[in-house]
Amino acid sequence: MMRGNLCVFFVIFCSAVLWGQEISFTARANKTEVSVNERFSIQFVLSSDERNLRVDQPIKLPDFNGLNQLAESQQSNFQIVNGQILNQSGLEVILVADREGEYTIGAASLVIDGKRYKTKPITITVKQGLKPKVKPNQRLQGVFLTTEVTEENPFVNQEVVLIVKIYARDYSILNRLRKYEEPDFANLVAKFVSEKTDDNIRQEVVNGQTYVSQELARYILFPQKTGKIEIDPFAIEVIISGYYGSEAVQLTSQPISLKVKDLPGNKPKNYSGAVGTYKLNASMSKDEVKANEAVKLEVEIIGSGNLNTIKTPNIELSETIETYAPKRRDAFEARPTGMRGKVVENTVLVPQYGGQYAIGPIRFSYFDPKEEKYVTLATEPMVLKVDGPEPPKNVISKEDSLTQDELITDHQRKDSTASITSFVPQKITEVKDRVVTTVSGNNNWIWIVVAAILALSAFLFFRKKKSKTVPKVISEKRLNDGFKSEIKSKLVQLKLFAQTDNASEFYSLQEEILTQLGMKFTQTNLSDFTENFVASKIADIHSEELAQKWENLLLESKQAKYAFASSAVDLESKHKETETLVQQFFSVK
Repeated sequence: MMRGNLCVFFVIFCSAVLWGQEISFTARANKTEVSVNERFSIQFVLSSDERNLRVDQPIKLPDFNGLNQLAESQQSNFQIVNGQILNQSGLEVILVADREGEYTIGAASLVIDGKRYKTKPITITVKQGLKPKVKPNQRLQGVFLTTEVTEENPFVNQEVVLIVKIYARDYSILNRLRKYEEPDFANLVAKFVSEKTDDNIRQEVVNGQTYVSQELARYILFPQKTGKIEIDPFAIEVIISGYYGSEAVQLTSQPISLKVKDLPGNKPKNYSGAVGTYKLNASMSKDEVKANEAVKLEVEIIGSGNLNTIKTPNIELSETIETYAPKRRDAFEARPTGMRGKVVENTVLVPQYGGQYAIGPIRFSYFDPKEEKYVTLATEPMVLKVDGPEPPKNVISKEDSLTQDELITDHQRKDSTASITSFVPQKITEVKDRVVTTVSGNNNWIWIVVAAILALSAFLFFRKKKSKTVPKVISEKRLNDGFKSEIKSKLVQLKLFAQTDNASEFYSLQEEILTQLGMKFTQTNLSDFTENFVASKIADIHSEELAQKWENLLLESKQAKYAFASSAVDLESKHKETETLVQQFFSVK
């Protein structure tokens, strides 16, 4: 009875208790060879039977490498086979590829009882022409299928709306449709529009006769090559009454041809392929900060066009401003009139020294297909005022450092096998010149010069050899300094997440910091990592109090991260608590 009560299915985003002596974590695809724009699914399944397990880290999905994720759902299955319990749970992801190629889906992972489990990578082959072609323009009396496009002569990457309709004299036909089939969209990126228009079903007059029309599907197409692109017929079946009962009859549309034009050749230098109409905005979360205080720079591109492949502009910044990898947020969708929305990119800036820094102007170029010309947008320059120490005078710009490398003379050698630059005294050159002029008159000079060179070489050799007696100490110090610098940088980003009330990112990063801290301080591998094990080692090394603080904060972070709902928490106080704990670890000798 207790066993039945304890069979709790595994929920992906929260800590869970599973039963099972044997554990397997696998990935499986319903198809490994699909056509362009054909949907397929990948299941990531955890299987176990009868042992109490602790889920330390939930499923971490891999990067889908160019595949478009359409949906994600939780899966669970519990059954008893020949008296054996089999408990399966996990995720199912629906994917689609909008172009040909081989796509490798990497390993998903999770951690249970301190042990990491990974799935094997899966290769998906996407090809054109896997879908069978149908005979075009198949009709019934009073019923036919059509396709229409908003632009027959588009530019490369210009959006084209394609609409598939059925026309019928008898309204009841619309209730007897099945098996809608779309063709391969060769040399096109196609986005299905799920939103229906208000006049999805309406009356229309065709060749003097009244029909009822229904829109079956709508797509946003982006041509990927110049020249002629042919779209094969669409198909659908209609159930009609026959002599021997009901039967299915297939209707098909006519193929459509697009004549795609290339973009003009006078492209701006910063042009990256955007086609459509856009607006550009940029802003900073603060314009006055102290040195080492984080600032969020947000760049927003709003409009209509190929937002799905748009690239955000590069931003030139001072070398004394540290930046973190930008985070992009796509907030666009395929609407009945085209792709609409925006792309937002946030970059965290951390100025290291005081002064005034110019941010921008940020420039973005696109091609307007209606005006048939390129347009360059530019933001107003922004000024970031930083209160702090002046940059050190020995900070050399990239241009200066290149110049210094290029100015190495005969008397300054950069040795690729050494970590220092060796200098040959200028006087040796004078001695060399004197040898050349006197060698024919007094051969004793040769021996004096040779002896001097040998003595100098021996001196440099033994000095260099002596300097190699402490490399392990230096490397260990650099290793610790590098770890501390990494943790401090992450604390800066953690503070930004707290200030912007981004709870999801805050708890993810907090968990990462605390886990790294525990592993580094106790020299524990991830495969051996559990909160209790690491906390006991911290207690042995330092104190029970520090171990308890670390374990409680890590468990609170995990519970907040994986809970379905949580009460309001002051993230800034949690950041301060984490920062204080890090300082306590760093003070341990």
